[in-house]
Amino acid sequence: MTTIQWQDSYSTGNDRIDREHQLMFEIVSQLRSAMENGESMATITQRLETLSQHTIAHFEHEEALMQSRRYPGYDRHKQSHDNLIKKLDKLLRNLQTNDQLDLRELTNFLADWLGHHIKGEDWKMIVFFHKQSLYLDPAV
Repeated sequence: MTTIQWQDSYSTGNDRIDREHQLMFEIVSQLRSAMENGESMATITQRLETLSQHTIAHFEHEEALMQSRRYPGYDRHKQSHDNLIKKLDKLLRNLQTNDQLDLRELTNFLADWLGHHIKGEDWKMIVFFHKQSLYLDPAV
């Protein structure tokens, strides 16, 4: 079973981004708990919708940061965001139409995606921001 919890190794050093990531892990964990506790599909769907809404808001925040700093990896990073949003939308549609969804597989996928994305794309972005800050202001 995939661990669905925030780990200190995911910390980017940006408080707002880290809080948003922590909330994403919390929502995925709540989704897993709802599934394991046999909660209704309406509750599970609501948790998935909450995750989708929070994820979109988080991605918009990251994308605005990347654009404001002229991050060279913006297109690749945004594509990764767009792909997850499409997958979440598809999962929500599937849940709403036929209730046939392996929720354990879904929560494992989401936890794995978050961990890999944070340690991959997000870290590249944060390293760029740090280098840029040092270049722009040597006192930082």
